[in-house]
Amino acid sequence: MPFTEIAKLIASKNFKSILDYCQQQEIESKNIELIKSYYGVYLLSYLINNDIINAKHLWKRISNDLKQSNQQLKNIYTIIKSISQANPTITYTALSINLGDDYTPFITTLKENFQQRTFELISNAYSSITVSDCSSYLGISPDDTIQFTTSKGWEHDKASNTLKPIPIHKQITGLPTGGQQIRSLTNYVLFLEKST
Repeated sequence: MPFTEIAKLIASKNFKSILDYCQQQEIESKNIELIKSYYGVYLLSYLINNDIINAKHLWKRISNDLKQSNQQLKNIYTIIKSISQANPTITYTALSINLGDDYTPFITTLKENFQQRTFELISNAYSSITVSDCSSYLGISPDDTIQFTTSKGWEHDKASNTLKPIPIHKQITGLPTGGQQIRSLTNYVLFLEKST
């Protein structure tokens, strides 16, 4: 594995610490080649931590030569664009591109996180949704969608093939910052707009 400096963090799926490591390297390291080798990890760590804005800013800081010559970075940027467009179908397609074994833990975690965030949005945005729509939002088959959602307490109406979500009420541990509130509201509105 080329990411030897963070192998333990990857094994423990500590993506916040990986992000912190990458930020520190970008600021302090004099080894440009090391920084270049971590750009994919850096971008994916931002996405895993639900920070699309900083992922876009990092993309802008990467040299055009490196962006053009590195296919993995191009594929990661496709994921960034699809998440920005709030199109789950395109996002799941982008996440299915093979970036290599070194990136598998990142892609797996990103897909799980994206799917969980989408599930929470559906739970709070819909009072009823068709199985096919929910399936495309979650990136799984209709049968798996029924099994997954009913395991979470949703009701499945076989006659109309619809699901009745149960809103998810998260416990607020502290007051959200203005940025968190705006990001949450933006995600909610974008999701509703894409649904119409």
